[in-house]
Amino acid sequence: MPQTLSTVRVVVADDSDIATTFLERLLEEDPAIRVVARARNGAELLALPQHRNAHVVLVDLLMPGLGGLSVIRRLSEYCAVVVVSSVNNESAIAQEALALGAKAFFCKPALAGRLEAQRLREVVKAIARAPLVRSAGRVVFIVGSTGAVVPLERLAQELGPLAVPVLVVQHLPEGKAEGLAQLLRARGARAVVARHGEGLDTRLFVAPIGRHMQLDPSDRIRLVDGPAVNQHCPSGDVLLESAVRLGSRAIAVVLSGLGSDGARGIKALAENGATCLTQRPEECAAAYMPRAALSASRHVRAVSVELLGRTIRKAVEGG
Repeated sequence: MPQTLSTVRVVVADDSDIATTFLERLLEEDPAIRVVARARNGAELLALPQHRNAHVVLVDLLMPGLGGLSVIRRLSEYCAVVVVSSVNNESAIAQEALALGAKAFFCKPALAGRLEAQRLREVVKAIARAPLVRSAGRVVFIVGSTGAVVPLERLAQELGPLAVPVLVVQHLPEGKAEGLAQLLRARGARAVVARHGEGLDTRLFVAPIGRHMQLDPSDRIRLVDGPAVNQHCPSGDVLLESAVRLGSRAIAVVLSGLGSDGARGIKALAENGATCLTQRPEECAAAYMPRAALSASRHVRAVSVELLGRTIRKAVEGG
């Protein structure tokens, strides 16, 4: 989807006229969003010509007849689906919807709140502007700690034009993840703080502080409460180990930092065909993490910061 997209076209599928009217008004509070069609169930939705030209389709899970779960997989092949339903975000049916291909999930009652309503509008716009990422695409993983923010800024600037997801674990004080995302946005990256259940698209996802970030079997972000690993939460090892199944689709980078976080995960990735890189230790403010990663596997390669962005681009392009 081009970055110059002016109006986001949305179709809303819900058997309740009250709910549909509410969602239409809520979305169109943003002049960049326009609801172009409505449907009462899945069959009516799939018969609408507008749904194939929509950027985003909002779907209720509990419609009669052909319900939301039945159409999500078909819709997600050519447009983005966001679920808005009365069931809880953490329910089994919500998780099934995300596993089937929905990009995000919102609970209807929560949308009465101003902040959640604004989040829905922002998610709809972000999804519309992000090209759909097919499962065969590359995913970039970056782990950093002390001294890593400056090289991460440079990478954010250099990787911004790439149409691939970038997942970042950066060790930070509590409450600083949004500040890092803002900094990286200023460098041209489409950076956001990751949210549980989000599907991958061409943004840079920063792990929130205090929760481990993983990639689930459906290529969705999973945020997990748990004890610190290598004295850190989020931990680079937790993220990298969750990506081992990607094999050669994964590109992993360990930047400057104290300790050894990321070494165990990058070893597992390297043994499964991933491209594994580190910042050159002699260039680091804290060389411990890159050295630990290099020691973990002979398939991990140290690259100068000046060449790191170019090297990642070549790996993304299959070179």
